[in-house]
Amino acid sequence: MNEDPSPQRTQRRDKRQATSSEGSAELAAQFKEHVSEMEVIELRKKRESEARDLITEQRETMKNYAHDRDMKTFLKPHDDAPPEMLPFILARKREIANKYNGRAISKIFM
Repeated sequence: MNEDPSPQRTQRRDKRQATSSEGSAELAAQFKEHVSEMEVIELRKKRESEARDLITEQRETMKNYAHDRDMKTFLKPHDDAPPEMLPFILARKREIANKYNGRAISKIFM
């Protein structure tokens, strides 16, 4: 009479596989491979960043070089130039003045 009238449940078996040293070694190897891939990706990102910085620096250097060359041409006196070259010289100076829109040129004369 003291018996429980509810049906007995069957015990569930654990569906997970027991971990073995072979499985954990494989998992460790996969983790090391993943870490290695991440290091390669980080190294690639660092190199690309350094390359972008170098290119930016080179562009700035070339821009400064062109500016210096233009200012040297613009400030060079043209009083002693041959008369047939005068239109070309003045046209070049006008191009330089328009290129810098008076910003760099006004700094020179102030």
